[in-house]
This record gives sequence, structure tokens and C-alpha cells, in this order.
Amino acid sequence: MNPTLQARILEARQLLQQAPNAFAEWLVAFYREQDAKGWREFLRGFCDLPSSSLADESASPSEPEAITLSALEQALVANRLNLAYQLYTPLVRAGILSQEKVLDLLLSLAARLETSPTQEPQQRLQVCLKLREMAFELDPSRRDNAQVLLMRALQAQDELAVSFYGQALLDSLGGEESLDITQEPLLTELLARLWDDGYLDLFFEVATALQALLLEEQKSGFAAFLAQLANAVDPEQAKRYEGLWTIEDLIGDFFQRAARAFFQNSTSDGYSILGEALLAAAESSQAQESFALRLSLLSESMEKLIHAAQPERVNFVIQEIISLISSRKVDLESLKVNDENLYECLTIAKAILFRVCFCWSYLTDDRSLIRRYQQIGGRIFNDCLSLMASQRDFLWSECWQKNQQNYCGSGRANRKLRVGFLGSCFQRHSVGFLSEATLRNLPRSLVDVIYYYYQGWKSEEMASRDNMYQKFRSHENLHFRFFPEGTKPAQVAAQAREDRIDIMIFMDSITSHDANIVAALRSAPIQTGWLGGDAVGLPEFDYFFADPYILPEDAQADYHERIIRLPSYCAVDHLDVVAANEVDFKTSLRIEPKNVVFLTAASAYKRTPKCIDAHLQILKAVPNGVLIVKGSGEIATVIRHYQERAKELGVLDRVRFLAQASSVEEHRGQLALVDLVLDTFPYTGATHTMEALYMGVPVLTLVGRHYYGRMSYSLLKNVGLEDCITWSVEEFIERGIQLGNNPERLAKAKQTIRDSYHRSIVWDPKRLAKAMERVFFELAYEHQLIQSIPPLEDCQAEPKPAESIRLHIGGKQPHPDWKILDRQVGDHVDYVGSAIDLSQFEDNSIEAIYAPYILQRFNYTRELPTALKEWHRVLRFGGQLMISVPDMPTLCRLYLKDEVSLEQRFRIMRMMFGDQVDEQNYYKVGFSWEYLFALLAQVGFRVIRKVDRFGLFNDCSDMVFLGEPVSLNVVATK
Repeated sequence: MNPTLQARILEARQLLQQAPNAFAEWLVAFYREQDAKGWREFLRGFCDLPSSSLADESASPSEPEAITLSALEQALVANRLNLAYQLYTPLVRAGILSQEKVLDLLLSLAARLETSPTQEPQQRLQVCLKLREMAFELDPSRRDNAQVLLMRALQAQDELAVSFYGQALLDSLGGEESLDITQEPLLTELLARLWDDGYLDLFFEVATALQALLLEEQKSGFAAFLAQLANAVDPEQAKRYEGLWTIEDLIGDFFQRAARAFFQNSTSDGYSILGEALLAAAESSQAQESFALRLSLLSESMEKLIHAAQPERVNFVIQEIISLISSRKVDLESLKVNDENLYECLTIAKAILFRVCFCWSYLTDDRSLIRRYQQIGGRIFNDCLSLMASQRDFLWSECWQKNQQNYCGSGRANRKLRVGFLGSCFQRHSVGFLSEATLRNLPRSLVDVIYYYYQGWKSEEMASRDNMYQKFRSHENLHFRFFPEGTKPAQVAAQAREDRIDIMIFMDSITSHDANIVAALRSAPIQTGWLGGDAVGLPEFDYFFADPYILPEDAQADYHERIIRLPSYCAVDHLDVVAANEVDFKTSLRIEPKNVVFLTAASAYKRTPKCIDAHLQILKAVPNGVLIVKGSGEIATVIRHYQERAKELGVLDRVRFLAQASSVEEHRGQLALVDLVLDTFPYTGATHTMEALYMGVPVLTLVGRHYYGRMSYSLLKNVGLEDCITWSVEEFIERGIQLGNNPERLAKAKQTIRDSYHRSIVWDPKRLAKAMERVFFELAYEHQLIQSIPPLEDCQAEPKPAESIRLHIGGKQPHPDWKILDRQVGDHVDYVGSAIDLSQFEDNSIEAIYAPYILQRFNYTRELPTALKEWHRVLRFGGQLMISVPDMPTLCRLYLKDEVSLEQRFRIMRMMFGDQVDEQNYYKVGFSWEYLFALLAQVGFRVIRKVDRFGLFNDCSDMVFLGEPVSLNVVATK
């Protein structure tokens, strides 16, 4: 760099420090003096950038803007935000630098940082906030940025910032012509947060501005939605929406979608408000004049009230619906559908099938009652669809008559079966989590598999951001049909018929109206339900996949579908987990080491008074117990129910309420830190139970009679966890107390889960997939779609390894249960080798590794990460790594004590750095809990917990100095 330029750089730095305004004028003038090369050299020197960091020397003189943007990006990435600000501000104001390009740079960097896993979260968010504030100063009208800043203000509980950015959002909406709210998830989340946090005036201001911009088909439904909320909290606000909606909008699709979008994860009582509003509307004179309208309003009110954890009100509405139908003097068993009563019959069918039976499952254990009504509703629904199909020449019987030869014609004895799976679950969805591994392992040599993705993400572009969707799409030898939003059920059925599907498996149960329309129209010669819930009850369903525990032999009498019993109704081999920091987690919830931690995690609609009482009765009788309550739906009502009963029982001080984790992966990490999960009843867990068992945590369940009351039971039976299965409320409470007060019994339950990882069908989706394949061919043969069943792979469990290895690295004391690995040959050494190279062991072959005072001997640049990766590689699923290292924070604190003698300080120093008598006794890295936790989580361990001691060998893990334990002992589970 020439001396003249160096002098100018020094001048610029002094000006920036002493007179920022003068610097701005100087910079603009200097820029105009320079060619591209001179400007490049100036920026390198002024910003202290590496010589290779900016645009190439050969860049055209007409590209100084690109050079400037490159320098700005590097300054921003290096967190030199003020320097970047001082650079771009005068250049933008002078029209030299494009404001839009600087704005895009700031916002793109903020977006990248917000999703970056590499930085400390708090620091990352602060940098992102500053970047967005800089962007806001450049252009306050950018709605996407104003929305994020408003959300950050709400999260920070900064009322002034909420008001400021709220007004900015309103101003930015004024510049919009139209909006599709279904494509605006952040805006929806913002409105829900404003409502939850009590900013009602701002909520209605923003919502009203938004309503005027919506697509025509959304306006009236959203106005109806806002009007119900306004009537409950501020009737004056409701006047804004007069004349913008009709009573029919209350049962429209958009009203229901808005309710779900706003209150699915809300902390307010929004569902209660809507439920009561719909119930009141059902009693209006307008509704009284129309049977179908009143029935629909009652049905939708019930759906809102079940989400609001209001079982008594739901029961009331169910009785109102039954009474209303009875008042028509309609015999549901013999109801005939015709052209005149088609709409009324369809309304009755939907009310019974998709609302009454859905809600009953959460309130009663009467399987026969639920199944009777479900099959009545299913039959009427099916008859309605059949009539509609006949009017459009779409009857399956006609299709089959024309195409039977194409399905099972001669000369096709060895043809591949074509099996379809239809649902919205090929994404981040409970059914997706439970089915992905089984579908991935389905043998493809004899079966063509097609996934029909219906009613999921609105577009393939949106779906592609979903990691579970990506997993499903990556399955080998797969045909995938994506049906975008707006696809009619008849189109899906027509596509399946065109694809000549032999067996269609429906995975949404009664949670999807349109998927069941596809089933009613019939999409394949064989139709079956699986996994998304209980059998629907439509006559067009031929079979239902279950297992011997979830639907025992006596259940068949309540089902028209033939029940096919697989070894298990689901199986997984991997769930993504973000390990939770036990110290932070328990500190935030005021949980002490002595506490037995109970957890109940479920949706609001699973919380019945008996269930809540049972949970708290257990807590009352376990003196050291703490109960964590978390869930979705109207959690505010759930909290109130638990608080009221806990106060009556005198245990309110031991109940903790935990907000939902930001992701299901984080939720799973939190699960690992509790001792016992208390199931809900009569509707038990499925995904929650599977996740808890996967994380090694027992689940206490109460077995019911219907499908939903036996989901946990099935998983526990297949795992072998008999001690957590109960058959009455009294036994549930008694067993919970016994487990909570008996650490050994609880530890035995946890060991049972670990033992199951290598033998249970629940963890062997490959075996379940083979069993499913066999069923496919048996059904196809029975229906004469194939002439014979080909030879199939055995679906028995693979034999367990002959030897179970527990590896003691660097061990000196022989033990019958442990094998010693050491660098040197010795009398008791079983394996000779390095701890960072376990290539003599296969993947997933080791049951446990014990490594006392080993890790600190490795350098942290290469040896330490290599060793941890190797140890993780050789451990089995569920295998445990037991580590002991010097606890550096404790040693530092002891070292700095005034009363410690010189000799004692020397001993502490040896604990930190090793005795250094030979090369192996130099300690190269110090560990705190936070650092070791981060290393283990990065490698992939899913459960990481501190323990006081191991008690396995006489070694340094039990070391005490100056009356304090000085070892950090950690158990990490793969």
C-alpha cells in the first residue's frame, strides 16, 4: 500500500472517531476521487480486511458498488456493525450506493444468522436485532422486517418498541393491495401473540387493516372470526365488522382455519371464546330456523370447546346434538339418503363422524358406544358420497367393471403389487414421525410404493423446507404424488385409479374430511386404515391395521372393518433430538437434585378432571416429587385446572408449568431429563409415549377399552414395561406413588427400556415392514388380485450379538462385566489399542464405555473430537458413555481460595495439568459442564446427564479435595 493511501486511511479513522459528520462528507468526496482499484485498496486498509477478501484486482472500474457491498458484508459478518453503518449511510444518502442492495444485504445476513446453529443464541439474536434495526432505519416500510422487529419486541416485553413497530406494521400494510393470509405464517403468529400478550387495541387495529386486504373468499370468514373475539373482550370493537359477515361464515372453512392458526399454540382462552360464541349462535333465531345450520354450529362449537379443555361443556353439546337429531324423528340406523335430503344427511354424517365421535374419544372409554355411532356416521357419509358419485359417473363399481382385467388379468401371476399410502403426514406430523422408518424399510423388490401427499403443505416449494418431507421424498424406489392446495378428492381418487393401486392405505383417520371422501369414492380394490387414529367406520374401508394389544380379539365385534393385527401398530429406529442442558433446564424450573420429576405433556383436549386429579394425587404422596405440566391447545385453561386442584391438595408449590419447546426435537431432549411420564386418560399417548420411551423414560398408563385408550399400553407391552401398566384409576395412582417413592424400582423400569432397544419390535421398523409386506400379498391373494404369494423374507427378529461388550478404557482393575482397552499389553488387558481409534470394533457393537480421566489427555483440536466420534460410532442405540474428568470450574475456585496453602495449590495445579511424569500424563484441555455438554451434543448423544458418582471402580471419579468433589461425572446415551 502506498504511503499516500495509508495517510488517507489514517485521516479517515481520526475523522470517524472525532467528527462522524465530517467523516461522512469526507467519505463521499473521497469515493468520487477514486477509481475502482483505489477504492478497493482504501476499503481493505480502512476495514482491516484480508488482501484476498474483496473483488478481484481485474474487476472493471465500473464495479465499485460490488466492492463496497463485499466490504460491508465482511464487516457485518465480523460483527463490526457500527463501522459498516458509518460506511454505507453517507454513500446511500449521496445516491452512490443502492439503498435496496444494502437493505437486502442487511436482511439476508439477519435471516442467515437467525437460523445459524454456530453462535451463542443470545449473542446471535442481539446481532440479528441490530441488523434489522439498521435495515428499518433505511426503509421503515419493509413489512417483512417490521413484522420480525415487532415479534422481537413482544418477546422482550418492550411495550414502547411494541407500540413503535406495531405502528410501522400498520403503515406498511397501508402500502399493500391484497394479501393471502394462508401464505403469511409470521403475520398470523404475530396477531396471535398480540392477542395472547394482551395488546388488544393493536391486535384489532392490525387485524382490521389486514381484513380489508384479504382475498375476497377470506374476508367474510375473517371478519366473523374477529367479531366473535371482539364481542367477548370489547363489544365496541365488534362494530367494525358489522355487515361484513353472516352467520354461515361461522361454519365456513376459513373461520375454522383462522381458529387453528391463531389458537393452536396459544396461551389465551381463545378457543373457549369461540366455542361459547358458536354455541350462542346455535341458539339464535336464525339458526333455529335451519336444522343443518344449527347442527353445524353445535358441531363446530364442540370442536372449539374440546381444544379448550372444557369436557363438561363438550358433553353438554354432544347431548344437544343427539337431542336435535332425535327431534327430527330420524332413525339413524335406517336413514336413507336421496336427492331431497342429501345436504341434511351429509351434515348429520359430518357432525357424528368428525365431531361427536372425535370428541367422545377424549371423554369416554365406551368403545361400543363410539364405534356404533362412528359406523352409523360412516355409513351415512358413504351413502351421501355414493349418491354424489353416481350423479357424476364416478362410481367405483363401474370403474371396477371396466378395469378389472387391468388389475388381475391373466399372465400377471408374478407382477409387483402397487401399494399406495395416502395422507397429510409425509411431513413434520405425529403420524409422519411414527411411520417414516417403517415406510423407509418396506421391501421394494416385489412392491411398487406410491405416496399420495394430500392436504399437507400448500405447495412443493413450502413442503421442501420440511425436513420430514425431505426424508419421505428420499425413500428409495418411490413414486410420489404431490397434490397442491385446492385439489378435489375426486381428482385424487381418479389418480389412484389411473395408477392401478391394488391396496390403498389411509393414514389420516377421521382428522381429514377430504381424505375420507377419497376413501368413500374408493381409490383401490382394497382399502385399509393405519396409524392416524381409530378406524373411520366407512363401509368402503375393508381392513384396519392394528396390533394384538391396541385392539384385542373381542374388539372385532365393534368393527365392520376386518382388523389385521401386525406385531406392533408402529415402530421407529431414529428420532431427531436436540439434547437439553440438564443444569439450565432444572435451574429454570426450580428443580433440585433430590426431586423426583414427573411430567405430563399432552394437548389440552386430553385433560379430564379425573386425569388431572390422579396426577396431583400421585404428586401429593411423593414428598420429593415435582410435576411438570406442558402441552398445546388452550394451555391457559389447563393451567387453571391444575392450579385449582393442586391448591386444594396443598401441592401447588410443587407444580411447574413449562412452555412448549420451539421444536419437537427440543421437546424430546427435555423428555430425557424427567423420571416418569404420567399418561393422560381415557385418551392416552402415542407419539408422546413413543418419544418418552425412545429417550429412555418410563410412561405410566391406564389401559382403556377403545383404541385411543390402549395406544400407550401397546407400546409398553411390546417394550416389556409391565410395571407401568395399570387397569383402574386407583391402581394408576397407587403405582405412580410406588414408582415415585422407590428409586430402585424406577431405575429398573428405565433399564427395561434400555434392554428393549435390541429386541423389541417397537425399535425394529424393518421387521414391521416385512410383516406389512406379507399382509399385502395375503390380502391381494385373498381378493384374487394375484394368483399366488411369492416367497417373502422372514419377518422374525434378527439374532442378538453373541457377546455384549462393556468397554473400560484405560482400566486397571479386572471386572467380570467389563473388558479393558489399553495402549499397552497387560495381564488384565482384553484389547490393545488407542482410545481414539476403535477400528477393531464394529459400528453399534458396544453396550457401554467407561472412560475415567481420559478425555483431558487429548488435544482439543483433533484428538478430542476424534475420540468422541469414535466412541459414539461403536456404541449401540441406547448405549451409554460414562465419562469422568477434572471439574475445571471447581478446581479454579478452590485454587483461588485465600486459605489454601502453597502445597494444596500445587496439588490442585496437578489435577488441572496432570502430574507430567510421562507423555500420557499431560492434561491438554479443561472441562466445565457446559463445554463437555456441548461437545457430546455436537457428536450426537441424545441424553446427557450429570451424576454424583459411578461407584463402579476405585478411581478418580470419586475424588474429593478440601471437602469438595472435584470430578465432573457425566453419562451420555446414544
